[in-house]
Amino acid sequence: MGLCGELGAKGSVLPLLVGLGLDELSMSAPSIPAAKARMAQLDSRECRKLLNQAMACRTSLEVEHLLAQFRMTQQDAPLVTAECITLESDWRSKEEVLKGMTDNLLLAGRCRYPRKLEADLWAREAVFSTGLGFSFAIPHSKSEHIEQSTISVARLQAPVRWGDDEAQFIIMLTLNKHAAGDQHMRIFSRLARRIMHEEFRNALVNAASADAIASLLQHELEL
Repeated sequence: MGLCGELGAKGSVLPLLVGLGLDELSMSAPSIPAAKARMAQLDSRECRKLLNQAMACRTSLEVEHLLAQFRMTQQDAPLVTAECITLESDWRSKEEVLKGMTDNLLLAGRCRYPRKLEADLWAREAVFSTGLGFSFAIPHSKSEHIEQSTISVARLQAPVRWGDDEAQFIIMLTLNKHAAGDQHMRIFSRLARRIMHEEFRNALVNAASADAIASLLQHELEL
């Protein structure tokens, strides 16, 4: 039994197709190498268990949550990666910043619904502004709409209005709703404390590259 179409090229659903026991998947040629690499990492028995769990779900959103959890157990994706760090961004408002940063998560394959994730971030902002002073802000959310927990960074060309203050260096924390325990608040608290130190702020502001910022955050936050 086989499947013809681009569904097989979608890494998020590939475990379900393996669980179905399909003999053949047909997809466009450019998608084949990545699909083969992903399949090589999958255990057919675990995929069958996943399929049984998916069949017991009542809604498509429950299936998406299940797949996100499965991906988190299968992949050791780092919280901080250079592809989610933008330098000298020309975004000119808080709205542009949050939209741009969530769009980047979509491009990085870490979020399927950036507008829904953005709405979760705005819901947090409605409770209290995440500006910390010193021209830094830490928008954050523990959301069902982020597949891979991520710390994103945007260093802006010019400050933007952020609540009652301004921000030019944005560190956005988006953790999957199913992330273990109090990881969200532990990272947020540690980050907020570090930003109180001028040496740490200067190191971020003056970092020469996205890789340098990623390495600094990994070290300072003990990720």
